[in-house]
Amino acid sequence: MTIDKVAAHYTHGTLMDAVLAKLAEAGIALDGLTAQDLAPMDHLHGRGREATDEMIARLQPQPGQHLIDIGCGVGGPARYLAATTGARVSGIDLTPEFIAVADELATMTGLSDRADFQVGDALNLPFDAAAFDAGYTQNVSMSVPDKARFFAEAARVLKPGARFVAGEVAQGPGGDVIYPVPWAMTAEISHLTTPEETAAILEDAGFRVEAIHDSTDQAMAYNQAARTRAKEQGAPILNPLVILRENALERMRNSARNVAQGRAIPVEFVCIRS
Repeated sequence: MTIDKVAAHYTHGTLMDAVLAKLAEAGIALDGLTAQDLAPMDHLHGRGREATDEMIARLQPQPGQHLIDIGCGVGGPARYLAATTGARVSGIDLTPEFIAVADELATMTGLSDRADFQVGDALNLPFDAAAFDAGYTQNVSMSVPDKARFFAEAARVLKPGARFVAGEVAQGPGGDVIYPVPWAMTAEISHLTTPEETAAILEDAGFRVEAIHDSTDQAMAYNQAARTRAKEQGAPILNPLVILRENALERMRNSARNVAQGRAIPVEFVCIRS
């Protein structure tokens, strides 16, 4: 099953131990740990927290609102959003180990009352219709062959008029993606669509697409700056490599190469639930 393969792709085995070891190596005390402390490591998408800040600005969450994070990973953006905006976030992800780590880090950062997590399938969300005030997904649907169902489920659980931001890696005109990449070791679990195809799927699913933001230029500048820092200062102790694990550096380099060659397009869709 594709679901099992995707979950296996992200399973680490000893992820919480690895996270704690990196925090100790970086000299970050667990007493008083914050979502901001974790941010260099737990925002598992291109441009990390920088992209999350842009997403939050476009989503415009308000204190007291209840949001859904579809494909939450280890919960970095959910905890960060809850801590910085006062909204409540419920995250869902296929990978049990990610959810276990997300829960533990929410407790350690004192955010478990505003950021909760559960294992679940984005194609069958375990929530009632119109349960959420807003929602988002960040670099998740690339592993989903049935994008129509993915976005229809997102629309189902959102209230009419709710804002929804979908950050994606889209298929570019530059040719087939070079693997491995962060979301897939091979093409077997990679299902990219063009920005135009994705926008049409969102519209059919029950969204009105208000804006489409291509962040290719920002991604290339971010990647170049990261390479320069690594040459001058070495790799930062806290970074997503600890979570991506197998072939992590090669996968991140290929991701940057795909963007630079136009094979992949980092893009964000700002939508309103019809």
